[in-house]
Amino acid sequence: MKQRTGSAASEGRHRGGIAKAHDLHFGVDYWPAETILSHPDFPEARRVYLDRVLALYGDDIFLNKLLMEAARTVIFVVIICMEAGYREDDRETWPTIGNLKKVLALFGLASPRRIEQLAGRLMQTGFLESRVSARDRRARLLIPTARMMEHDQDWLMTSYAPLAVLFGEADYALPLRGDKAFQRAQRQVATGFFVPSAMVLLRNPDIMLFLARDAGILVLVELAKEMADRGTPTVDLSLARLGRRFAVSRTHVRQLLAAAETQELVVIDQARRRITLQPRLLESLDRFIAEGMSNHDLTGAAARKQRGLT
Repeated sequence: MKQRTGSAASEGRHRGGIAKAHDLHFGVDYWPAETILSHPDFPEARRVYLDRVLALYGDDIFLNKLLMEAARTVIFVVIICMEAGYREDDRETWPTIGNLKKVLALFGLASPRRIEQLAGRLMQTGFLESRVSARDRRARLLIPTARMMEHDQDWLMTSYAPLAVLFGEADYALPLRGDKAFQRAQRQVATGFFVPSAMVLLRNPDIMLFLARDAGILVLVELAKEMADRGTPTVDLSLARLGRRFAVSRTHVRQLLAAAETQELVVIDQARRRITLQPRLLESLDRFIAEGMSNHDLTGAAARKQRGLT
């Protein structure tokens, strides 16, 4: 599959004295991660992101169990992007299990067998269908259902809401109101963005520690939200509460946080049942959020350009 290879120039148009970067591949201006991180309102944008993620997954045990682990999340989004970018005259764009495996190899998150199992699970739960290709009846295409597209729409709203906090709602009105044409255009654009998306994960091993475990990122998001609400990096720790909250065992939570402590990302006070999120972990989380926001800003700008709206 063709991957994005264009580089970003260091200069772009300005807004309020802040320069946008320019992406040569898509030919659009966008907000880079460094600008997002240095924005004075980034703490509020982070709070919106944390709140939205918890609202989307934290109270839905089914979605949490189905999606909240890195390989599952990536497979879900990649299938939607592949189907949006599907062209019948180009077999490399066909949303087949074989092409899905090629894309997932970039992320290094799952074996070919596990990819088949996770795709099968999405079919069993009504998120995905497998249809015979009209051009080659030997090939089966992976087609997102309405249920899958509705959840993706919710995720796009979650992703663009923090950008609206920093830069206003004008550029993000379409995803924020659930515009289906924008959704398809943005996902089609994203088929040329798999490599940069993979790099967001691969160059952030601190966050990958949480993403690689069931509900791990939700545990981190919950702790980070409590920290932000209280204005302190040290918060109460209840393994039982976190386990109930995200439908995993307290042993699972204990092992996750013990691994994080081994990596010096947290400090656990067993006697006081308290946990402190270390500056390195908080910086890694901020970087993960900002890079995701930047990528969505870029692909959103490219989608608007595709639709003649810029």
